[in-house]
Parts: sequence; structure tokens; C-alpha cells
Amino acid sequence: MTRRHILLIAFIPLLLFAAWHYLSPARQLRSAQKQLLTAISEKDAKACMKLIHPDYSDQWTFTASDWPAILQDLRTLSPILEITAVDPRYETDQGVVDTGLKAIAGGGPGSDTIESRAVRAKEPTRFLWKRQPWRPWSWQLVSIQNPDIDIPSDYRPGRFSSVPSF
Repeated sequence: MTRRHILLIAFIPLLLFAAWHYLSPARQLRSAQKQLLTAISEKDAKACMKLIHPDYSDQWTFTASDWPAILQDLRTLSPILEITAVDPRYETDQGVVDTGLKAIAGGGPGSDTIESRAVRAKEPTRFLWKRQPWRPWSWQLVSIQNPDIDIPSDYRPGRFSSVPSF
């Protein structure tokens, strides 16, 4: 046996471990959740749209096409925004992430409102994800739910007119 054969034999377990790590649906769901919160914090519409399923809908009647405008409104309300998950619970087989959210906001007219609403939410926020069974990395957000997050019924993304409505 040559040195090359020994290196190849040693490389196979490393390759298998890397594939298991990368292809694990649970790890991919955690990664997708983190990427989404980062994209929202950075108000990065392109990154968000990669993670939003075309059939997205939520309790506020927003759809996937509303996301770029929502992010633009967030940019107006609070140019500085960091949203992080607090004690997330993952149900990979169902595609559910239940988590508290912490918001640090600043630099805009709605910063205090964003932070206070995040603090007031007693219920965890539920993120519903969906993936194609043969692609463990294909998680896309289908819905967000939290009865404690109150968004005024007259708010329409992209038609942001005044901070007091929030």
C-alpha cells in the first residue's frame, strides 16, 4: 500500500463526516433560521427572497412579494437593527422553529417602538419552514406567527406614511 492509498483511506471518513454535517436537515434548518434573521437585520431583500417560499402568507396577510417593501420600511423605521433568536426550539420533522426574538434598534423614528414590541411579546414567534425532501438545504419560510406582535391593520408594505401608526 502506497502513501497515496493511506491518505485516500484516511480522507474517506472525513468526507463522509462533512457530507453528513452538510446534508443534515436539522443543521440546515438552523442555518436557514440564522440566515433569515441576519437578512432581516441587514434589510437585505435579495438574501430574504432566497429564503421566502413563493406561497408565503402570515396572520397579517403579507405575502412573499411584500417582503422587499417590508424591509424598506424597516430601513426607514430603524436603520440600525439586530434581531436575534432567544431560546429557539427546532422541530425539524415539522419544519417549525419556535423562538423568542430580541431586537436592538437605533437611528430611526421607530427604533424604540420596535424594541418595545419585541420585549412585550410573551409568546414565542413561530417560523414555519418547508423543504424539498431530496434537498436538505432547500428550507424556505412559509409563514411567521405570533399573536403578540400587533401590526396595525391599515399598514401596507411600501406605503409607509408615518411612525405613529406603529
